[in-house]
Amino acid sequence: MDHAASRRLSLLACALVPALPAVAGMLAFRSQPVLVAAIQGEPGRLPWLTNFYFNHFAATLLILLALAAGLALLAFAELRRNDPAERLGGLLVLTCASALTSVLYLGLFVLAVALPLYARLTAR
Repeated sequence: MDHAASRRLSLLACALVPALPAVAGMLAFRSQPVLVAAIQGEPGRLPWLTNFYFNHFAATLLILLALAAGLALLAFAELRRNDPAERLGGLLVLTCASALTSVLYLGLFVLAVALPLYARLTAR
């Protein structure tokens, strides 16, 4: 791979690292009112994860965006490396960490919604 292609791929990875958690946060933010309407129950009867997640939703979004900003700073620091193989390797690790962060955040979001719905469906 020549230097220009390596540089373009590095810049793409640097843009992708903060974009993945930002998209996960936007999905959760836009779907949160609809999902809160689907969860109806007394606060004492809801699972702890659901209470924690929806009572501190703004804090979870800020934590997600802070993690995205930290990963973006690390990604831009990787651009300073001279060796393309080391630079691309580091950016690959950071892109995977960003994707894992996004998937974990959305997974907790889905789990926080699914637990009360499952409890309501299985209640007799």
